[in-house]
Amino acid sequence: MARSSAYQTKQKSQLLQFLEENADRHLTAAEVQIALAGQGTPIGSATVYRQLEKLEAQGIVRRYLLDDRGGSCWQYIGNAEQAAHCRTHFHLKCTVCGQLMHLDCDHLNEIADHVAAEHNFRIDVSRTIFYGVCGTCAEKEEPKS
Repeated sequence: MARSSAYQTKQKSQLLQFLEENADRHLTAAEVQIALAGQGTPIGSATVYRQLEKLEAQGIVRRYLLDDRGGSCWQYIGNAEQAAHCRTHFHLKCTVCGQLMHLDCDHLNEIADHVAAEHNFRIDVSRTIFYGVCGTCAEKEEPKS
C-alpha cells in the first residue's frame, strides 16, 4: 500500500466512522461537514470532497448524482455485501425535499430483464433514478379542505 493511502488522519477516521454509522443514508458533502463539525471535528469543504472522492475510488463509498448541475451525495458501501446490494436496485428521488431512496422492486427487475433479453441492452439499475414527489412532500402540497 502506498504511503499516502495508508496515512490516516483524525479527520479522515472520523469521516469514515460517520459514514459507516450512517450507511443507510445518502449524504451530501455539506451534510457530512456539518455533522462532523457538530461532533467537534471541523473539516473544510475541500477536504471533505477530496476524502469522499478517495473513498469512492477505493470502492468504500458510492456517489449518486442528484441533479443535472452536478450535485452529489454519497453512501457508505464498505463491505462486499453492502456493495453487492447497492448494485441491485433502482432509486427514487424526491424533487421537492431531495431525498434519495432505494427501490427494491421485482416488477422493475422484470422490466430490466425484458430490456436485456428483447433489446440487447443492460440497464445499470444502481444508476437508474425515478424522479417524483415522496409521500411526505405530497401530503404537504395537498390543499387542506
